[in-house]
Formats: sequence, structure tokens, C-alpha cells
Amino acid sequence: RLQCRLSKKKKGSSNRRKQQMKVARKHYRISCIRKNAIHKATTDIVKRFDKIVIETLKPLNMVKNGNLALSVSDVSFGEISRQLAYKTKWSGKELIKADRWFPSSKTCSKCNNKKEILSLSERVFNCDICGHSIDRDLNAAINLANYRPTQKLGGSEACGVQSNRTMKQEINRNINNIKTL
Repeated sequence: RLQCRLSKKKKGSSNRRKQQMKVARKHYRISCIRKNAIHKATTDIVKRFDKIVIETLKPLNMVKNGNLALSVSDVSFGEISRQLAYKTKWSGKELIKADRWFPSSKTCSKCNNKKEILSLSERVFNCDICGHSIDRDLNAAINLANYRPTQKLGGSEACGVQSNRTMKQEINRNINNIKTL
């Protein structure tokens, strides 16, 4: 509504400037609410679980799907991943990033049979081999829980931090690197 009112104001008028400020305040408020929600969610996840497995997704490719574009843009996958990485590092927990090509949705969580074709509209996973029927998202979550990574992230191994270094030493080293630039 605020932007609709803004579009009707005469360009260059003081009323337009006032309306622009209202729109800017509203956008800022929404962005603060989203940031707060992401912080609360990631903090809760890190507090509750010792091992966290996430999928590395490519949002740019997902945005190409017109039906999902707005939803994918609003979710902030990169920010959630970034926050989980540093929060697990701080708390000494383990963060595992599953390979982008890991078929978590296409693999049966019971017999490990991989379906070659699984459309996005199929919300229930039905295995052709064992007959197992399960919600698609739950099946993917079980597969991710059982995922065995080739490289672990988080804890003391994340971002090249050696286990004999403290967090304070690492921060000081990064500050010194920035000063030299």
C-alpha cells in the first residue's frame, strides 16, 4: 500500500520524499524481522543438535523456476548456511555440508535404491524395489542424517582453524591480515 501511494505522488514533491521515507522504514523493519528470525532459528538449531547436516544448494539455479523464484529468494539459504557455520564453530558442534549432487530426495531411506526420475510434484516417495512409501521431505531428511561426508565443516576444523588455536587467536590473526591489506 505504501508503494502504491508512492507511485501516485508527483516526482520531486516533498510529499513524495515523505512517502519514500515511509517505504524505506517499512523495508528496513521487514529486513530486521527476517534477520532476527534467521538468527533465532539458527541459534536454536545449534543449541539443540551436536551434528547438523545441510544441503549445499545453488539458489541461482532454483530461481530460474518461475513458481519457486520468490520463495527461494526470500529464504536466504546463503545467510542461513553462513550463520550455521560460524555458530557451530563457536559452540564446538559439527556442521556437515552435503554435496550439491547428493540425491537425498531420490534415494530410498530403507534400501538405498536411487530413483532416476522424481518430479517436484511428487510429494510422496514410493520405492520401486522395496515398496517403501514416505513423505518426500522426510525421506530426504533421513538420507541427510545418514550422509557420510568426504569433508567435514564446523567444530575446530572449519575454515582452516587448527585445533590447537583458540578462537581469540584466530580472530587476532584475521585482524592482522586485514591490517596488512
